[in-house]
Amino acid sequence: MLTSRPLSAPRLFSAAVFAVAALGATPSHAAPPDPARKAQCAAAFEEGQELEKAGRLVEARGKFVSCSDEACPAVVRDECATMLPRVESSLPTIVPGLRDAQGNDVVAAEVTLDGAVLTKTLDGQPIAVNPGPHTLRFVAPNAAPVERQVVIRVGEKNRVITVDLEGPAKTSPDAGTDKPADAGASTSGKRVASYVLGGLGVVSLGAFAYLGITGKADLAALRDGCGRTQSCAETDVDAVKTKLILADVSLGVGVVSLGVATALFFTSGGEKKPATAARAPFVRPVVAPLPGGGAAMLIGTF
Repeated sequence: MLTSRPLSAPRLFSAAVFAVAALGATPSHAAPPDPARKAQCAAAFEEGQELEKAGRLVEARGKFVSCSDEACPAVVRDECATMLPRVESSLPTIVPGLRDAQGNDVVAAEVTLDGAVLTKTLDGQPIAVNPGPHTLRFVAPNAAPVERQVVIRVGEKNRVITVDLEGPAKTSPDAGTDKPADAGASTSGKRVASYVLGGLGVVSLGAFAYLGITGKADLAALRDGCGRTQSCAETDVDAVKTKLILADVSLGVGVVSLGVATALFFTSGGEKKPATAARAPFVRPVVAPLPGGGAAMLIGTF
């Protein structure tokens, strides 16, 4: 950890001399420093010490360079000139580098450190940075940005940080062909719909066979029984009628479902018809009993 050195007895004496100089007491052979400049020098000296303690060595070096100027009072100038080498020895430097997909060095690239632009030219020269964890981001033309998390240590000099570009974004194998992006999804959806409708058709035909056989059997039983005396209950007659109607409806649904399923199955391969959005096929049978019969419909999109 960087700490400010306590003022020794000679430095206390120099500080006292600086205080006298600040009040206007100057040697007779030297021109008195500008009061505003003296205040700036004193402020830079104090700020440099605080920045050094906080680990912001880049900023601290700038302050000590400022207060080491010849225009500053000698007392302040001597103190800053003493602290400047210590800060510079602790100040780490890095050498960022970038390579393209062929392994060649990239010169024209922007490098940011924690969001602030560090350099736009990778010329192999060291760059001073503050110690601590940082995020380096490399941005080059026609390539995806690359980020690196690094920890820079106090006193680390000329650390080389080289990263490789990932290259331009890859295109899909079908790019440049006349096959739409969603053609595969549309084809697969039609094939699935043909299976669903085929299953519905088989089930419907099975229901037709069962309802037709049992309905006709019930009708024959009514005719041979209460039908001869015309004493059949209305509920029994309605039950037989409903069963026969449902049998007819099931037959219609089965035939239509199998027909549509067959058409979808044989047209689901090799399509190149563009579509604005790939949607899964939607099919729903609608059965409605009607007086003396029934109606069957298939509603959906493909």
